[in-house]
Amino acid sequence: MTSKAQYEQMNVPIAFACAQEDHSFSDTFRAEVEQILAGKPEVPNKFLLTEGTVHGFAARPNPDNPVVMKGYTQANDLIAEWAKTHL
Repeated sequence: MTSKAQYEQMNVPIAFACAQEDHSFSDTFRAEVEQILAGKPEVPNKFLLTEGTVHGFAARPNPDNPVVMKGYTQANDLIAEWAKTHL
C-alpha cells in the first residue's frame, strides 16, 4: 500500500517488518501510517523496525551478513506470532 488513504480504510489486523532504509516505505511515511493506525484502536497493528537492513531484506536476505540475518529472523518471528494470534 502506498497511500495514506489506504491505511485510513484499514480494518483488519496488520503487521509491518520495516527495513531501516526503504525507498518504498520511508521513515516519514511509516510515521504517518503509525499515527493513522494509532487512531484506530480497533485495528490491531504492530511495527518492527529492523536496524541495518534495506528494502527486501526479508525476501532476499544475505546469509553471510549477521545484521541482516538478525532482522530476517525478527521479521519471521513477528509474522509467525502475528499469524498465530490473528489468523
